[in-house]
Amino acid sequence: MSTLVTYCSRKKRRDKAPIPAIDRYVSERIKNVWRRAKAENRTMLILSGLLGLISPDTLIRFYDKPLLPQEVGQMVDLVAHQLLWLKIGSVEYVTEDIWTDVQVRPYHDLLAAACKRERVKMVIKHAP
Repeated sequence: MSTLVTYCSRKKRRDKAPIPAIDRYVSERIKNVWRRAKAENRTMLILSGLLGLISPDTLIRFYDKPLLPQEVGQMVDLVAHQLLWLKIGSVEYVTEDIWTDVQVRPYHDLLAAACKRERVKMVIKHAP
């Protein structure tokens, strides 16, 4: 299976109760990828620095935890297992430029390492 993936966002709704990830994360990039996935009848996953790969429908609580470079290694097993469990064969990763926005680099590195481990093809597309 091929899926669209993008990373979570720093800006989040602060509702106390769990809400779907697509509503929790406040990001036009995420919404655009979600709309595209729906239009193309494809699956979409959001890469969270806390939860790994999650569906837009996954109910999540508010958290404020960016993925730090030193945490990438410990998250690779989780994301690699998620790719395997979800039977993902290829990923189209929608991201901002990792060279101009250094905060997104750990998310790229995490997904790239997990895809490499599970031999999942990863194509990078820059967010418009």
